[in-house]
Amino acid sequence: MTTGSYSDEMSDVLRRPIIIIGSPRSGTTFLGQVLKRHRELVYIEEPRLTWKYGNDRSSDKLNPEDARPEIVSHIRSTFSRKVKEQGGKRLLEKTPSNSLRMGFVDRVFPDCQFIHITRNPLDSIISIQQYWMQHSGGLKPHKIKSRLKELDWKRIPYYAKEMLRRAAPSWMSGVVGPKVWGPRIPGVNCLVKDLDLMEVAALQWRMCVESAIQYGKTLPADRYMQCRLEDMGDDLMRRILAYCDLPEDEIMWEHFHERFKPELRGARKKNADKETLDKIIKLVEPTMIWMGYYP
Repeated sequence: MTTGSYSDEMSDVLRRPIIIIGSPRSGTTFLGQVLKRHRELVYIEEPRLTWKYGNDRSSDKLNPEDARPEIVSHIRSTFSRKVKEQGGKRLLEKTPSNSLRMGFVDRVFPDCQFIHITRNPLDSIISIQQYWMQHSGGLKPHKIKSRLKELDWKRIPYYAKEMLRRAAPSWMSGVVGPKVWGPRIPGVNCLVKDLDLMEVAALQWRMCVESAIQYGKTLPADRYMQCRLEDMGDDLMRRILAYCDLPEDEIMWEHFHERFKPELRGARKKNADKETLDKIIKLVEPTMIWMGYYP
């Protein structure tokens, strides 16, 4: 399937979309928030239910075969409409769960450019665990509004229980089930019952980075770029702009220099106790070494 399969109008506004991927808490939000200031881009952040259209029963780990023609058409038309509504030239999208389904995304956007940002797992997994504890409570009003915009009434039964879990107080977890946050890796509802939170966070990190790197290896260099949050700085941002074929943008650079705090890189592992660090290394050491993050 190529972009030539679609109408000229839709292909124009969705030509070479930029898709930011990475495990949760790895810098995807930072990179998205910086690039969204670029005058040529329209940023859409984590439209989770748009990506799940037609595959609502499945986990987030979708296969290329799950991108059936009617699903591709719906997802593309949804993004096309949003880009045109905001008057932009090119789509910039960020959803960490897309790390699990790059082949699916590739079917939807055959000429997309992936930017895969990684982070030392000692920092990323600690942050994932903390985020679970802090944010797996009730959905905030703006999130509820955003999710409802993505739904039609036929899909409500698939997500009603999940929203009930997020809204319910912790003492009701035995009735409605445990809350879930982040990429819905296969079997996550069972995993949160059988494993401790650090183990679940480690599995989320591993599945996201391993799936993304393995698929990224199959793509040409002009369609997959892997970078590290630890290397973030002016030089890396210039390489990202060059990879995306984006011109310099003063407003984007101003925002980058306002938000970028190099002294915070590695802060979580520096503040963690040895027992926590040893446990994470035990859980992910092979992947950690494979990626060049030596314990």
